[in-house]
Amino acid sequence: MAKIIGVDKGSVADQLGIKVGDILLAFDGNPVQDILDYHYYDGMEEFVMSVECGDEIIDFEIEKDFDESLGMELDESMELVPIRCKNKCKFCFVDQLPCGMRDTLYVKDDDYRLSFISGNYITLTNVFEEELKRIVRLHLSPLYISVHATDTNIKKQLVTNPEGAKTFEKIKFLVQNGIEINTQIVMCPNENDSQVLIKTLEDLNSLRPNLKTVAVVPVGLTKYRDNLYPLSLVDKQKATETIEIINNINNKYGVFVYPSDEFYIKAQLPLPKYEEYGDFEQIENGVGLVRSFEYEVDIALEDLKKCKSKAKVSLITGQSFGDFLVEYCKKIENKLKGLQTDVIKIENEFFGKSITVAGLITAGDIIKQCKGKLHKNVIIPNTMLREFTTTFLDGMSTKQLEKELGVKLHVCCGGSHLVEIIANL
Repeated sequence: MAKIIGVDKGSVADQLGIKVGDILLAFDGNPVQDILDYHYYDGMEEFVMSVECGDEIIDFEIEKDFDESLGMELDESMELVPIRCKNKCKFCFVDQLPCGMRDTLYVKDDDYRLSFISGNYITLTNVFEEELKRIVRLHLSPLYISVHATDTNIKKQLVTNPEGAKTFEKIKFLVQNGIEINTQIVMCPNENDSQVLIKTLEDLNSLRPNLKTVAVVPVGLTKYRDNLYPLSLVDKQKATETIEIINNINNKYGVFVYPSDEFYIKAQLPLPKYEEYGDFEQIENGVGLVRSFEYEVDIALEDLKKCKSKAKVSLITGQSFGDFLVEYCKKIENKLKGLQTDVIKIENEFFGKSITVAGLITAGDIIKQCKGKLHKNVIIPNTMLREFTTTFLDGMSTKQLEKELGVKLHVCCGGSHLVEIIANL
């Protein structure tokens, strides 16, 4: 239930005589748990809303247009407090973080509501029959679910939680009831690779079409793994084998499984063409990031007239993307004659050299490796910063880094933005 703290004048609630201080109890007999209930029924046309008005409980039979709001503001008890993860995954990245970082970095959520709202990946190990029925009733679709393996024993071992063995059956219930699912597999050599991976993909294929996509990503291992379960990195041979397995599955059933870009880079194989990534549903998993960036650069350059430029710019990125960025900069230099670009690939000393993505580079590593070597204008990707902030993983801000390096930082949000930044220098 939720206390009503505001009623919009002239709204449906106002016309019904609902007042500030009344208590919203239920919709269609289902108790109100959080703000998702309100938003779902706010978009419905016909339902019963139960409200405690003073000493009386009234069941209002609502008939309204779908875009007509109830017009109520509910108290803070309806806000979403993230549900915490109850697993101890052998490959958990949070468990591999050093001490002394921001408190929020150590928080592990596993919340089906945030999966629907924000695309967070969940394991379903803390989702039971009541929550499954609620997901279906509110049609919280699509959801994003970490599978890792459908073999029950292997899944239990990977997440160190007996509920992990039930994930596949829970997904089956959801897709059979109209919920669309995107999934991911964190592939760990000698754990859920090879024949285990083939079985997992075969099982997931049986849940299509509501199971939309599968992303396969290589396990990420930092240097902070003392007393943790021993895992191996994906090497060139394992990356090549994994790509071959995925290609065979896609050839057999139609494309629905996507290796992350990192597999192709490790295997030293050409990336798929832009058109092969569909709607890029798995781009947050590093699937198609390189091709999407390249496509944006090419489109932006088509609209850019050839001209002269005196700009000199340094671009900072991770090891895995560095060579691609060099090629894109050459394309830009061909349009802007005289432009000088210098791509610097940072070695990740903070987390360990096996971590090669730009999104896990710290300001401290940039300072150590770049100070005194940069042009006045420096471009970094927005993935280096905490979302919606100007803060790096080690807590330093972009302003602090600018001062430390004596440069002007430009934060880039994609290929087209890169061209725009450089063209405007």
